[in-house]
Amino acid sequence: MNRSLRQYIIILYSIIFYVLMIYKWLNGMFLYQLRPSFFYTREDLVTWLFMRIGIHQWLLNNNAGCILLDILFYSAPLLLLIASRSKKINFVAALWMLVINWVYVQCYTLYPTNSIEGYIAWLLFPFLFLFSNGKTFSLLLEGLRYFFLFTMASAGIWKFLQGGIFHLDQMSGVLLYQHKELLTNSPGYWQTNFIWYLIRHTTMSYFLYAAACFIELSFLIGFFTKKYDRYLVTAFLVFLVMDYLIMRIAYFEWLPFVIILNDFSHRANRVHREIVY
Repeated sequence: MNRSLRQYIIILYSIIFYVLMIYKWLNGMFLYQLRPSFFYTREDLVTWLFMRIGIHQWLLNNNAGCILLDILFYSAPLLLLIASRSKKINFVAALWMLVINWVYVQCYTLYPTNSIEGYIAWLLFPFLFLFSNGKTFSLLLEGLRYFFLFTMASAGIWKFLQGGIFHLDQMSGVLLYQHKELLTNSPGYWQTNFIWYLIRHTTMSYFLYAAACFIELSFLIGFFTKKYDRYLVTAFLVFLVMDYLIMRIAYFEWLPFVIILNDFSHRANRVHREIVY
C-alpha cells in the first residue's frame, strides 16, 4: 500500500462525502435545517454515554449549536485532505474527524432523522485514516472490505434463515408495512401507484425480493477472490438505487465502501500515477 494510493482513497472519500453533502443540503437534511426539538433513546452503550454527557440535549432548539456542529462535521474531510501529506498533522486531522463524526452521527440519529446503520461508513473510515504506515493502513483497508462483504452477504443469508425467501407473498407484505403512510396519505402519487402495483402482483414483487437476495449473496464471492470486485461495485450501486426507488430507504451514505473493493482501488491508483507522472 503506497502513499499515492492512500492519498487517492482520501480524495475519493472526500468527493463522495461532499457530493452527498450537497444532496443533503438541497433536501433540507442538515442538522440546522431539521431543527430537532425532541429525541428518542436507543438501547446501546454509546447512546447511554451521550445521555450522561448531554450533547444531544444542548442541540435541542439550539439553531446556532446545530449550525456549529454541521460546520465541524462537513469541514473535517477537507481538513484531512489538506493534512494528509504530513504524518503528524494527518493523525491529528484524522483523530479530529473521528471524534466529530461519532458525535455528529450519534446526535443526528438520536433525532427522528434516520437509523445509525446508514451512517456506518462515516463512523469507521476515520479509523482507517488515522494511520500513515502502509502495512497498517492496508490491513485496516482489508478489514473494512471484509466487514462490508459480511454485512451485504449476511443480509441475503438472513432471508433464508428467516424463511422469507420461501414465501411468495413476502415482498408484498414488506411493501405494505414499509409504505403504509404513503399509501394512505398520497394515493395519487406515481410512486404510490407503483408500490400498490407491486403489492397486488405478488409474483413481480417476489422476483424483486429474490433478485435483492441474489445480489446480497453474490458478495460471498469477495471472500474467496478479488477478481470480480468491479462487478460487486456495480451490483452494490444497483442495490442502492433500487432500495431507494422501491423501499424509499436512502443508504447512499454507504457509498464510500465501493472505494475499498480491491480492483476499483487498483484502477484508481493507476489513473492517479498517470496524472502525477
